Amino acid sequence: MTPVQRTRAVGAALAIALVVGACSNSDDDDAGDDASDSDEQIGSLPDEAAEIMNKDPYASARWLYYVADAESGEVLLANRPDELVFTASTAKGFSVGSVYDTLGTDTRLTTPVYATTPIGDGVVDGDLVLVASGDLALGGRNAMEGRFDHTFAVDSVDHVYADFAPNATRVGDALAGLDDLARQVADQGVTRVDGDVVIDTSIWNDFQGVEGPVPPIFVNDNLVDVEVAGAAEGEPATIETVPHTGYFTVESDVETVAEDGETALSVTASEGDPSTLVVSGTIAAGHSQLTMYRVPDAADWARALFIEALERAGIEVAAGLGDSNDESALAASDSYPADQRVAELTSPTLGQMGTVIMEMSYNAGANAFLCLLAVERGSENCIDGLETVYGLTAEAGIDTSELFLVDGQGADPASTTPRQISRWMQWSREQPWGEAFVASQPILGETGSLAANGLGSPAVGKVAAKVGTSVSVDPVTGRLYSKVQALAGYLTLDDGTELVFGLYMSGGSYADPYEGLVEAGEDLALVAAAFQQSLSE
Repeated sequence: MTPVQRTRAVGAALAIALVVGACSNSDDDDAGDDASDSDEQIGSLPDEAAEIMNKDPYASARWLYYVADAESGEVLLANRPDELVFTASTAKGFSVGSVYDTLGTDTRLTTPVYATTPIGDGVVDGDLVLVASGDLALGGRNAMEGRFDHTFAVDSVDHVYADFAPNATRVGDALAGLDDLARQVADQGVTRVDGDVVIDTSIWNDFQGVEGPVPPIFVNDNLVDVEVAGAAEGEPATIETVPHTGYFTVESDVETVAEDGETALSVTASEGDPSTLVVSGTIAAGHSQLTMYRVPDAADWARALFIEALERAGIEVAAGLGDSNDESALAASDSYPADQRVAELTSPTLGQMGTVIMEMSYNAGANAFLCLLAVERGSENCIDGLETVYGLTAEAGIDTSELFLVDGQGADPASTTPRQISRWMQWSREQPWGEAFVASQPILGETGSLAANGLGSPAVGKVAAKVGTSVSVDPVTGRLYSKVQALAGYLTLDDGTELVFGLYMSGGSYADPYEGLVEAGEDLALVAAAFQQSLSE
């Protein structure tokens, strides 16, 4: 595989929230109505799909699929449609759709800043409190221009994957929102804050996702982006961190190797000083690559960056940059007097956020959506958001005994059947928010986590589906085991007919983990493309 092919393959492999480590009884006339024996195959499997399914990696795998007309519910293709299988990230469709239904696609979140004491002669004697709202951008990703941008194309992926993707890129000014809030505070005549600067995260309790805590405050996705550039062989590499901050210091232990040498980077906190980040590894001469560090405490991180933004706005801050975020003395977040609000920031719409979650399979975002559902129910416990999800899936006619969810992202052992997830896809498109939901799906060969798949296929642009991947690596043999590779969404036939589908492969095995990850994603995409082409004839 050439370097260009490998870079593009990473885009295909990241179709994914990667996790390492009976028939419906409804009588509704929809995608689940054609009850059949769960082992019966319906329709003729396209030759192109059969050829893929018969490849060596799938000798012991099972293929489960269900394809139905989105309007009539007529089942066109099916195989083992009522067997439970891991959802992986296809479950994000449940959390995103539930937020669209419950809170609305046009809803925006407001992040306010309060002074806990009146401003006297430009001085805040008390604290300055930023109340987190769950805004996934907080002014970053070009949100200040009314957008919520992300990167997921043929040759590049979003920076949230920069810990293992060599083609990761940043998007927008991560500090734009904090700078805007700081300017608003300064416009109120504030020149000095004698008390503390505090981030109020009480809207929900941190939820533990696969990648770590999911807080209600996001600045640069709570990542330190680290750009490493190789110099001449044997010379020190150049390190640049974004956002620029004094909260962390950075030490380089990166060796510049030959131009054709391996680039392998990691970023860890120093054992003796967690405020010092150590960048280690090798980088090829003349090459640059983005990697990243996940900030362990998002509130401390946001507090430090907000203090620096206030100082850039000309406001003197007495509080120390490296102090911990102390919420112990805060009042209830809904009790701040309106006349003490000194700034506020409005988020992109939930529809924009949902599109980013779906297109780039953003795990933290999907879990934050679950938390928003809990907050709407009056709870600070994010898992309570699943009550809303299950209520809506029952309303959609899903047999909830065939649905198992543990979070918003689709982490194992989240499971369902191809028939049930197809029913959700059908019901969702019929809702007032259905157009936004369908539009949020990655599109084969064009957008999101399907941008690098199926290139050159006649089905490009006609498969819109959420991708899911869950794999494990054998610690002895190094083989990749695919617990599931999945697609769930929509097919548009050449005559414009719309179909819903769920497609799952479970049990594939590959000698090379990286190549296997790429192969599985491409194969599922091509099977879906074969379905679209065959049913268009």
